[in-house]
Amino acid sequence: MVSTPVSIATLIADAGLAALLVAGLAYVARTERRASVLWIGGAVVLGWFGLMLVLAKSGFFETTAQTSLPPRIGPAIVIPTILGCALLAVASVRRLIARVPLHWLVGVQLYRVVGGGLFLIAWLQDDVPGEFALPAGIGDVTVGILAPLVALLIVRQGVERAGPVVVGWCALGITDLVVAVTGGFLTAPSAFQQLALDEPNAAITSYPLVLIPTFAVPVSIVLHVYVLARLSMRARASAV
Repeated sequence: MVSTPVSIATLIADAGLAALLVAGLAYVARTERRASVLWIGGAVVLGWFGLMLVLAKSGFFETTAQTSLPPRIGPAIVIPTILGCALLAVASVRRLIARVPLHWLVGVQLYRVVGGGLFLIAWLQDDVPGEFALPAGIGDVTVGILAPLVALLIVRQGVERAGPVVVGWCALGITDLVVAVTGGFLTAPSAFQQLALDEPNAAITSYPLVLIPTFAVPVSIVLHVYVLARLSMRARASAV
């Protein structure tokens, strides 16, 4: 378990991320003059967040040294990530995503600073092992700090000139998430644990810290994919 301040901050951060997503949907709904975007999209986001919250509090994702099956946290990350990316196959969804300014899609990931900071604080309090917290925390903080700077570059130089930097930032962000998830998997107590054997990372599969990988991580990956999709769509349009 993590300290009470970290627990409270984790809950506020994840709830705040859900609110940010709903606010983005509200913007798109207003721009498109389609209230259904907000009602349907908002219901999906809040329903997903609520489900993860209930499952986390029930101990659904918790593991022990005797856990021999792949941790349940895996599908909780993979399924929404795949579904979120698959939405790009729908033309109407692509049009809606195109309504959101690209620098918003990039800059919003400033929230990664909070998640990474929480990992580092939990490590300093000896609640999570350094093998997980240091690469995941430092990586998230770095990507989060860079987010508004890359967004500002888009505004100042335009998408064409800033494109390579945006792609590089997305690659860094996705790599960071892969490293964090891998580190969590290898340090959490289970038959698959390979790192932090003297200090199993039970906190990452327990409430409330588990909300970061089960909710914030899929959101972050999907946002990166949407940014890359926007760049791709723009490149194809320019080539016509």
